Amino acid sequence: MDQVKLAISLSLLAQQLIEAIVRPIKIKKPTLDLWWLIYVTWVVGSGLAWLAQLNLLPGVMDPLAGRIITAVVVGGGSQLISSVFKGLDSLKELAKANQAKG
Repeated sequence: MDQVKLAISLSLLAQQLIEAIVRPIKIKKPTLDLWWLIYVTWVVGSGLAWLAQLNLLPGVMDPLAGRIITAVVVGGGSQLISSVFKGLDSLKELAKANQAKG
């Protein structure tokens, strides 16, 4: 499976797992403030990415650093993954434009 697709899948899996666990808690205690759940999801998503040995930046930097950054990005959710790749695409376009000029 493509690394990016796997990263997005693991991110969504982490979010769904946490939501499934929290749903009964919300029913039992509807006034409970669950602001901290984003951090739990981040840890679960990062752990899944680490266990899957994902590296979205192979050849760009040290493999360990690539895995750590990938784990943090996957833990941050699918929106963060999308934002990172849009930024990388912009950098690639800028690099191509600079090569064409020089």
